[in-house]
Amino acid sequence: MLAALLLAGCSLPASKDNVAATRDLVAGQTGADPQWRRDNQADEAAQAAALAMLGDGVAPAAAVTIGLLMNPEVQQAFEQLEIARSEVVAAATPPNPVAIVGIRNPSGNLSVFYPDRTVSVGVLQNVLALLHMPDRMAVARKELDRQRLLAAARIAAVAARTTEAWLEYASAQRVAQLRERSAAAARATFEQLAAGQLAADDADAAQIDMAAERSGLFDVESSAARAALEASTARARLGELMGVSGWRDDWQLAGQLSDPPAEDPALQALEGVALQQRLDIRAAAQAIEVRLRMLAMQRRFRWLGALEIGAFREAAVDSTPFVGPNAVVELPLFDQHQAQLLAADAELRSALRALEAAKLAARTELRIHAAELATARGLLEQHRQLVLPGPQQPQAAQDGGESDAPEHLRRQLVLLESEEQQMLLLRDYWRARSALAAAAGDWSLSGLPAL
Repeated sequence: MLAALLLAGCSLPASKDNVAATRDLVAGQTGADPQWRRDNQADEAAQAAALAMLGDGVAPAAAVTIGLLMNPEVQQAFEQLEIARSEVVAAATPPNPVAIVGIRNPSGNLSVFYPDRTVSVGVLQNVLALLHMPDRMAVARKELDRQRLLAAARIAAVAARTTEAWLEYASAQRVAQLRERSAAAARATFEQLAAGQLAADDADAAQIDMAAERSGLFDVESSAARAALEASTARARLGELMGVSGWRDDWQLAGQLSDPPAEDPALQALEGVALQQRLDIRAAAQAIEVRLRMLAMQRRFRWLGALEIGAFREAAVDSTPFVGPNAVVELPLFDQHQAQLLAADAELRSALRALEAAKLAARTELRIHAAELATARGLLEQHRQLVLPGPQQPQAAQDGGESDAPEHLRRQLVLLESEEQQMLLLRDYWRARSALAAAAGDWSLSGLPAL
């Protein structure tokens, strides 16, 4: 009992310290500082901070910061972390003793020679549970460390998805604007052609030409409508990740996709660092520590299945009481915890394979995103050199001549389409670079503004 009380008095991680450790892990990955909202006051403070950032326009850094304040998934991660902390508290709590009371009355032909009633009072303490407490506390603390890593990885994933959603919406919004300009140019071209066809000599040929122009106009306008729908969808997804959908829907983006930096990260330099700092890999390694400690505990107490020690007092009415110790010990004749040892061994080997799988997946992600990044940069540079070698805006006003206006409008359509292609390639580049940074566990590699 003294040992149990000493263990129960050991320092336990407080909620604030537990969350602070997780916040430090997230900040090391993304540069952002998530907040745990436990009451209405914290909710109001988070809403006020998010509202101030929404009013200034949503840049990538602001989108991530707002998401880590308002997204319910972030709060779920913190609550799961608190559940894991409760396991440490449970492991440090000694088991309660058990009180036993028994009353026996004599019966049978010889009952008259015995006291009318015998009363037994006793108390039993599960000593085996007390002996397990150091191992249970060690396992619970290691598991809590693993849950911190998992919670931080989950929160960092929210930040990565929010950044990707910002990139999607920024590019979709720009593409929608370009396609609307293309639709306006196509309508103007169609109107001018329609006016010219009224004076045509061959009415049948004019009708065929106009049918083709109507079909072309429909294609351009439907493309603009689909682009507007895609932009609306991307905006809704970004609003969901920021946690503001239905609360504040009047926000606007700030900033736009910039040109790529001069150089991209080298894959060879990323792999070694990623395998050391990725949170999911560190959590998988921590799971091995948990399984090792659990296996050691199973082996240490293999031959002791139950051990209870107590004291009893038994007395008959108006008779001398009897007081003495009592012990309950399980005899390991059949069950020597073979099943528990087999399960512990298998769980340890499974944890080792899970770590191998996590490292393999990390290497695969890095290679895929590095290849995507190199391809996106190559296509973007090729597009700028071959498709848009000169000025990107039409100069129809300088060439002025009403007879040539349809040709200038067609040229404008071509240039707008080329600009749209460039925007999509730029989006693919930043998407690949952000994904590579997330796969490496280092947000600074994304090239986006610091959070």
